[in-house]
Amino acid sequence: MTGIMSKPASQKTALAALAGIALLLIAVGCGGGDKQVTGLVLEAVERNLAEIETLRLQDDDGRVWEFSTQGPVGISAAHLRQHQLAGEKVVVRYREADGRLIAFDVKDADGSGG
Repeated sequence: MTGIMSKPASQKTALAALAGIALLLIAVGCGGGDKQVTGLVLEAVERNLAEIETLRLQDDDGRVWEFSTQGPVGISAAHLRQHQLAGEKVVVRYREADGRLIAFDVKDADGSGG
């Protein structure tokens, strides 16, 4: 009798697990989560000494990206202006929120830090 009772419960558990996996695959497939772009700095506007208000860069395809921030991103506007003058690339990790690109991490593309 125990085998008969547990079979429907195990089927429900298996279906729930499959549904969870399907939802996860859909979320990943739709591009949810963090993204990144590498490019040349066109403009860096500081909010204060530690934070950037806006950052514009151009990727290798010529597309111009504009980011805002919600706190420190690991690099100063002054350092980004040095990249701009030297023609050195940076890597921006960002999220999309309310139609805006929000940078949360900016690093030197050569990996030397910020």
